[in-house]
Amino acid sequence: MTIGIIGYGNIGKMISENLLKNNIVNEDELIISNRNIKKLDAIKNYYPDIEITDDNIMLSKKADKIIISVESNDLLNVISEIKENLESKHLIHTCAGVSFEDIEEVYDGSVSLVIPTISSSFTESDKQKGISLIVHNSKVNFLDSTSLENMFNNFSYVKILPSEKDIEIATILTSCAPAYISLIVKKFAEYGFDNSDLDYDECKYLILKTLIGTSEVLSKDSLNSEDNCDNLINTVCTPGGITEKGLNFLDLESDTMIDDLFDILLQSYND
Repeated sequence: MTIGIIGYGNIGKMISENLLKNNIVNEDELIISNRNIKKLDAIKNYYPDIEITDDNIMLSKKADKIIISVESNDLLNVISEIKENLESKHLIHTCAGVSFEDIEEVYDGSVSLVIPTISSSFTESDKQKGISLIVHNSKVNFLDSTSLENMFNNFSYVKILPSEKDIEIATILTSCAPAYISLIVKKFAEYGFDNSDLDYDECKYLILKTLIGTSEVLSKDSLNSEDNCDNLINTVCTPGGITEKGLNFLDLESDTMIDDLFDILLQSYND
């Protein structure tokens, strides 16, 4: 099976590298297209048997399965460009904010939406990282849906959404959240650096190891716990201690901040 990837931005690059480095496809089974073909020189030098092009139509003729990873505003134009070659093919895209109904205006076939996260970038130590959200339209058959889900399950944790209605919130929780978590880590590390003899990297290391440990505690038996977030909070807090005082402040301020943040993000999503 030949896979074609149209678009080589951050997500297109991440998917391409995971397919190759995890041996999900052979080099000669991958075609990558990008408007600026020079951007593909590095991956072509490393994997000489892949095919690179700036011709989306040629790619669409050769590929059995096509992944489009372009800017959302460009998606419908790309589908219109290649739709003559899409008969009986499974079309996959990574463009948030474009509905199946929008796509049906130009292409009335088998379509899946995948929202991966940059957290799934390849590393040697752990193949599965981050979440890939997947939702299929009604024309995707069982074999195609299973094949796609298995492909992304090689390097991420796959969450199948039954419909598009929850994609906005789920995208914010999985694809946007790494940036927000990174900002919090940075701000904590900067404060530690500015107000102690620890350097920035030491502060960042302390926070990251604490974050990893906390994630592991919260992940353990999470399906069997009514709310292990509260359990951990109660375990850490000493009545009247500094942790409790900090939590009281955060609890008071965070509800409004998070509500405002989601309002901004959801409005931007729909614009």
